[in-house]
Amino acid sequence: MDYKRLLEEVKGVEAMSGTIDYLMANYGLPRDAFVQGEGSYLFREDGSRVLDFLSGIAVTSLGHSYPSVVNAIATQAQKLMHTSNFFANENGPKVAFLLDQLISSVTPTHERGKVFFSNSGAEAMEAAIKLARRRQGFGRYQFITINGAFHGRTFGALSATAQPGKKEAFEPVVPGFNHVDAGDIEAVSRLLSTGEVAAVIIESIQGESGVRPLDSGFVRSLREVTKDSETLLILDEVQTGLGRCGSWFDFSFHDIAPDIVVMAKALGSGFPIGATWARRSVADAFIAGDHGTTYGGNPLATASALATLIAMIEIDAPTKAREMGSELTKGLERIDGVETVRGRGLLIGVEVSGVEAPIVARLALEGGLIVNPIGGSTIRLAPPLTVSLEEIEEATRILSDAIKLAS
Repeated sequence: MDYKRLLEEVKGVEAMSGTIDYLMANYGLPRDAFVQGEGSYLFREDGSRVLDFLSGIAVTSLGHSYPSVVNAIATQAQKLMHTSNFFANENGPKVAFLLDQLISSVTPTHERGKVFFSNSGAEAMEAAIKLARRRQGFGRYQFITINGAFHGRTFGALSATAQPGKKEAFEPVVPGFNHVDAGDIEAVSRLLSTGEVAAVIIESIQGESGVRPLDSGFVRSLREVTKDSETLLILDEVQTGLGRCGSWFDFSFHDIAPDIVVMAKALGSGFPIGATWARRSVADAFIAGDHGTTYGGNPLATASALATLIAMIEIDAPTKAREMGSELTKGLERIDGVETVRGRGLLIGVEVSGVEAPIVARLALEGGLIVNPIGGSTIRLAPPLTVSLEEIEEATRILSDAIKLAS
């Protein structure tokens, strides 16, 4: 092989055409290509910009290239990027401490816990599933999840996902996962009566099925029946956690104390990191060798997470989400063609009528705004928590124009 020629040729591989030619088609045809991000905006190679109201699917909650996070990653990369989990690193315990404090602060019992780091939300969910099985022991291998929920693409997380279209092609999936309708506490109680259920897994807001909050009465009832049967309650806060919905963790709106909390997305401001928190009596069920990951919690990933959490605390991210979420909701409700607006904070689902959501999203992108169509009539918005009033006004104007053009 002519290595010199190879290295010359790679310079000519372009983002759009290269994605089609060399990457698996898991995400369909790329909708656009960006080379830079700053705050709430993404920039194309030609310098044109697009307002990002999806934040990489609720990931860049501080906006793109937040200065203190960029500096922390660059500094850590020069010092030490990776060792292995046989050794401690200076950032991991600090991140775990802050996550534990934030979860404890919004939990009625203020119970403390411990953290396991991974590389993504799906991996964090896998850790939660294994921890629940380990804690509950042989014979308690089943799980209950809610229809419409999405918990990830790895096999355990996919099995927990209660969306048939996402897993039919991969059947049979992992056995032992039971799905019930939201609100059906009787079905939950019947399954719990077998004594074989290790845990109930819920998203307090189902993001991937249209930003649909669970009823508080149902969530509180779940906590009661799981506690009575000594069943664990796992909260999937991958999308809703870390300030996005107006609290550090969305479960706090239901005044419950979970046993396990799963998080990722916003934790690294775009750098891949996931985390699984469990109250101490549950966390201690894991012993050396039970679970692991090569990259999870390495110095570089936890440097990004530490800088992210510090910045979120400094700007009071939950308050930002509540204030800007209220302004965005009011603006969306004034748009002709918007039927309902639901969600909390800055995780919002917009139901449109008389138009198709994918067409609206495409026209919005052409007009300079990124939003996410879910199904035929729902548009998801998850702008940065640092979004300004001027950017909200710009986004609602572009979305309004897109709905008119799609009509």
